Amino acid sequence: MARSVRDTVSAATQPVLRRWHRVPMRVQTRITIGLPLLAVLVSASLALTGNLQRVDIETDIQRKFEMTGTLGELTTLMVDAETGVRGYQLTGQTQFLQPWTEASAQLPSVLDRLDALAAAEPGEKPRTDKLARIAELRDLSGKQMADLARQRDVVAAGGDTGAEIRGDLAYGKNLMDGIRSRVDQMQTGERELLDDRITEINDIRLRDYLSVGIALVVAVLTRFVAYFLHRNGILRRVDRLADTVRLINSGEPVPEPPPERRDRMGELEREVHLLQR
Repeated sequence: MARSVRDTVSAATQPVLRRWHRVPMRVQTRITIGLPLLAVLVSASLALTGNLQRVDIETDIQRKFEMTGTLGELTTLMVDAETGVRGYQLTGQTQFLQPWTEASAQLPSVLDRLDALAAAEPGEKPRTDKLARIAELRDLSGKQMADLARQRDVVAAGGDTGAEIRGDLAYGKNLMDGIRSRVDQMQTGERELLDDRITEINDIRLRDYLSVGIALVVAVLTRFVAYFLHRNGILRRVDRLADTVRLINSGEPVPEPPPERRDRMGELEREVHLLQR
């Protein structure tokens, strides 16, 4: 069985070896040296591709974490502002306006941060959709803050807060419901995208493991091919040349010279065969 397999392999490789024997020795040397480098190039290419993809995905994951956190910060600021103005309405004490004052100062930077995160979103359609949603949040939060400022002014002027602010309460509730609804939708979408990105990271990690295995297989195969070509090329010619010299020295018949090769080893082979004359 083993002999049959060996004969089959030998028969299959003979055409390749015949072409290989016609290749000059310098070219054979370059090929046998270059083949193992193929495994290194394959491994490096796979690793580089995986790392670049991981960097992009990890950056996107970080952006989604920041987007989710900033959306939560926006909701907190709006709730704090509303709570502060309500406390001022009930007590008339200005210290209750501190949350509203802080929210008024921080809100622009929070909205600008959301715009920057959305602008960095890969893909034109997702980026456009997020920027449009954030524009809606900017509009709603601006209206809510303006309405809260009007309520504060009514209280500060000593007006009839019950009559003048009753309509603002319903208006403000609708605004806050709209803000909460849009924030919840965006946060849910970011979490879903985050899950997808984490799945992609896991897929890339699995692919990296497979890449290592592939690179190892390529390294073993190229090393075997390089050895096989070296053994049936350079070493074979050196062995044959040594046998010819031995036969000449012993006075035994020398076989026919090998086909003429256009390399330095070919010149040496011809010179050795001329010694028997």
